[in-house]
Amino acid sequence: MIKFFRHIRRSLINQNDMGKYFKYAVGEILLVVIGILIALQINNWNQHQKDLKTESQILNSLHQEFKTNSNLLKGIIEVNTDVTNTCTILMDVSLHANKNKINLDSLLYNALEGKPFISSNNTYTEIINTGEIELIQNENVKSLLFEYNRMINSNKSTYSLFEKWLEEHILPYLAQHISLRNIDKYGAMAWKKSSRFDHDLSVILNDRTFENLIDNNIYHLNRLNEEYNNLLRISEELIKVTEAND
Repeated sequence: MIKFFRHIRRSLINQNDMGKYFKYAVGEILLVVIGILIALQINNWNQHQKDLKTESQILNSLHQEFKTNSNLLKGIIEVNTDVTNTCTILMDVSLHANKNKINLDSLLYNALEGKPFISSNNTYTEIINTGEIELIQNENVKSLLFEYNRMINSNKSTYSLFEKWLEEHILPYLAQHISLRNIDKYGAMAWKKSSRFDHDLSVILNDRTFENLIDNNIYHLNRLNEEYNNLLRISEELIKVTEAND
């Protein structure tokens, strides 16, 4: 093709017809420009197709990821609800005439439970770090992702406060008044024998400080579950808006 154009230019120059030569030169430039524009258009189309494929893969990964997160949250909410119910029993146990028949050591162990939520967010982290989040055309998806990430950071702080509360208030109180060994036998330690030291639970059951501690423990658990339920709501919404890519 290049040789063909050169032949035409040489022929026009030999004819000494500069008018026709300039017209031809302009036409050749236009052809080159049109060719470049077509090539750019094809390249843009190819890139757009690649971006659509990448977006579909991202949405599918997010869909699976938030299915996992949703199941995790449901399990944690159930555990925290059980712990809250246990704390409520401890608050009311002094009202029972048969309180001596209640396994208080087991109740105390369960009352000190509480699970953190460790989110599966590999896809979200990757698309933020690579900038591929901009490939997501659905603004609702991006908005939900940002809201979810903000709430995850808030929840980490809330759970950190809960852990600090247990470590600095409830556990020191219990260690001072009763035997932790008798409580821990219901956990991973599974002690075979009870403590040889006095373990009179009536001491703490008749103590207003203990009641206040358990009351505040319920407050922390309710706050955590409120955040977990909000995270679950967002997870369920993200599952819905990405389900077409499942």
